[in-house]
Amino acid sequence: MSFSFDSAILEKVALRTKLSEGKEGVRLVLREIYQRGPIGTKSLARIVRIPIPIIAALRKELEAVDLISRNKHGAILTDDGVKFVEQILGFSFLEDLTCTSCSGTGIIFPLEHQRLLVKQTAFANRRPQPLTRLDQAFATPETALRRAYFLLKNDDLEGRSILLLGDDDLTSLAISLLPIRSHVTVVDIDQRLLDLISSIAKEESFDINCVPADLREPLPEQLQNKFDVVLTDPPYTIPGLELFISRALQALKPEENLHIYLAFAHRPPNQLHSIHSSLLAHGLALQQLIPNFNQYEGAEMHANTTFLAQLATTNETTILIPSSFKKDIYTGGISPTRTEYRCENGHIIPVGSREKVKTIEELKLIGCPLCGSKESFTRISRKKVN
Repeated sequence: MSFSFDSAILEKVALRTKLSEGKEGVRLVLREIYQRGPIGTKSLARIVRIPIPIIAALRKELEAVDLISRNKHGAILTDDGVKFVEQILGFSFLEDLTCTSCSGTGIIFPLEHQRLLVKQTAFANRRPQPLTRLDQAFATPETALRRAYFLLKNDDLEGRSILLLGDDDLTSLAISLLPIRSHVTVVDIDQRLLDLISSIAKEESFDINCVPADLREPLPEQLQNKFDVVLTDPPYTIPGLELFISRALQALKPEENLHIYLAFAHRPPNQLHSIHSSLLAHGLALQQLIPNFNQYEGAEMHANTTFLAQLATTNETTILIPSSFKKDIYTGGISPTRTEYRCENGHIIPVGSREKVKTIEELKLIGCPLCGSKESFTRISRKKVN
């Protein structure tokens, strides 16, 4: 081993990988590999709620110091790794305490679930390609149904007026599949999604009203102070969070103990503190927060999973952004990156908000600038830019 065989190795690995969770994050990764190994990178990232690229970097560092190795099934502790976690870290408990029926979400699907999942999957298969410039990453059909059941469990569906601020996940359709009475409104900036939801709603006789709107402007007057419940999955930035929460509060009736359901990316403690501070500044009470509730087909940077929080209005609730909002809310503007893709002919194309090609969707549309290929692009690197 390149490090001494003591707990200082955790701090050194954390520093080498620039892990925001510090040595405790490294310890948690080792604990999960100890309990579940061999385990794949994606599964490990989801469980510990650390982005996949960071888990990959951690894995390489832990391999370099001979604490873990890999087989065809994933990461596993070496003999020295087992000795380290048992003798130095004190690990011995191997049983997984996560509920096998609900996977820790608190939702056990009813008997009708499989039939509804088939329909929701068919709906989801009709979605257009996600727009990365809008931070779109589609939740799985099962996630959309899980959200619907969660709202139902919390008495926020039956007889309620529900607003979805953005619905690239098609949760409005999942709600409408349930054998209950509710009225659903969807607001989105993406007309493609509104057209799809409206089309399916017409086919299925669902009660869904679709309204195009850019939430950087105040909510349309006809939607203000009208709703019992709001569900939103905003851009995973603090400005995006604060804007969408303000619009949610504009939409809710001016009453206490009404609920906002917020899907948001898992963050290290310092960043999570900023999220909580923002929610408190809005005068909202955090009633529930369920990790790993939402699963995504994209969102690799967020380990393909986010939490779901239930927020309640109080007598101190306030709208922090009542008017137009001119700042960036999307990740590409706030934390710009430069991603390099390789086309099928080996050419390297930089993509990012400061590059000639802004998004992967644009690259696929126009093709490789050097050879015109549109068939296959492989991501080879991704870096933040100043």
